[in-house]
Formats: sequence, structure tokens, C-alpha cells
Amino acid sequence: MASPLLNFHWTMPSCLHSPARIALSALLLLAALPSWAAGGFGPGEQIDFTIDYLGIRTGEARVVVGQAEGPVWPVITRARTDGLAAIVDIREHLVSYWDSSKRLPRGSDLQAIEVGDRHNDSARFDRESGKATVRVVRKGKKVENTYPLDPEAQDFASALLWLRTQPLSENGRYEIPVFTTNGTFLLQATVVGRERIETKAGTFDAWKVEVRTAFDGHFASKRDTFVWLSADESRIPLRVSAEFALGSIVVSLSGYRPGGQLAQN
Repeated sequence: MASPLLNFHWTMPSCLHSPARIALSALLLLAALPSWAAGGFGPGEQIDFTIDYLGIRTGEARVVVGQAEGPVWPVITRARTDGLAAIVDIREHLVSYWDSSKRLPRGSDLQAIEVGDRHNDSARFDRESGKATVRVVRKGKKVENTYPLDPEAQDFASALLWLRTQPLSENGRYEIPVFTTNGTFLLQATVVGRERIETKAGTFDAWKVEVRTAFDGHFASKRDTFVWLSADESRIPLRVSAEFALGSIVVSLSGYRPGGQLAQN
């Protein structure tokens, strides 16, 4: 899923000041969420979203699965502020490298412009050595740090991808270790029921999944996050609803194209 700024792709920042940045952070929940089923997740799959903060349109995003290189599928997330928040220039281009054979991320690269602040960030996961290397380049300065890595740990976005590969069922419970630079935490998800969800891309029967995270500060959840996935083999992400200390965020599906056709942009 998310996404996304590296600062909250790996660990939530201590503070983000504008509503636009808060809204855009919801992409964490969807940054690498292509569907696993045949005809869904694969080169060419494209998912479009709108982002609302406090009920106001503030951003849009597109997630595309690019051309496979062996078992590695690049999942590309592009996001920017929109609507009333367009005066605050935030643009993100995140590529997550998903190992389809192991169902684990190998790392990610991010290019970001955040209100005039440009930076390039990257992460690489070495499962054999149990290390994650995170590099941030900002204003000509490079900072690189290494962190311990659980061999089975996902990053946050790929953890939700992993969840979508599971056979969802009523009252189903799922747990997965998630890596952040503050340490590994256990993400917990519970299927709480079925609902009918209307989106700009159509109306779907959906599984409603409650997700518990471990964010703090301004991103401390006032309640658990809810994710709606289509109740078919594709498990398309339809909606995410989260309420942080700085306000509520809703990410909604606005368009979908299954895999099989390479994206043109």
C-alpha cells in the first residue's frame, strides 16, 4: 500500500504540519496493494484513488505494476496534492520492489517534492544478513543507516499486500511482523464483516477489515483503521478510513484496470 514519504514509509515523522501532507500520508495504506489473483496483480494493473482530509478533496494517487524483471515486480505509486490543497505542492514517486516468488519486499526508491523540499530516499532489505539499509539524500547530503531486519518482516505497504493474498473469511484474524526504523511491530488485522461499497469505479461487495498499527505522535490513531477489499479473487482495495490525532482521512477507489496491459504512463 504506502505513501508516501520515506519518513512515514519506514516510521511516522514526529510532526507534519499541513492538512495536505496528512491526507497524502494515507497512501501508506495503499502504496503497494495490487491484487494477487490472475488477471489482477501483474504488469499493467492500474489503480487510481482520491484522498479526502476532513471531508475535503486534497489529493490523488495512481498505483501501477510495471514490467517484471524475473520474480521482481516494481509497484509504482505516484501521488500529488489536488483540489483545495493544490496550493501546497507535494509530489511523490515511490517504487516498491515486490518479490513475487517469496511474497516479500526487496526494497524501495522514492523521489519526493514536499513544499519545495526535494529528496531521494531508498531502502534495501538483505534477508540473509538480517539487515535493512535506509538511505536519505537531501540538499546534497546523504545519510545512511542500517537496522536489524526480521527475515519474515514486511514493510507496511507490503504487509497489506500480504494480507490480500490470504483467504479472507468472516472473523478471520491475521498477524504479520512489520519493519520500521523504530523497530519491528506486529500488524494485526481482523475481518469484521461484508458490506456493499459504492465508488467512482463502480459498486462492489466488500470485506471490511480492521487493521491495528503502531503509529504515535500526530499519527496516533484515535480508532483502528478500516480497509475495504472487494469480495472476489482480485481483492481490489476500495476504501481506507483512518482517524489520526490531526484528523480523519479517507482514500477511495476512482478507477481500476486489471493486469495484462502495460501502463502507458
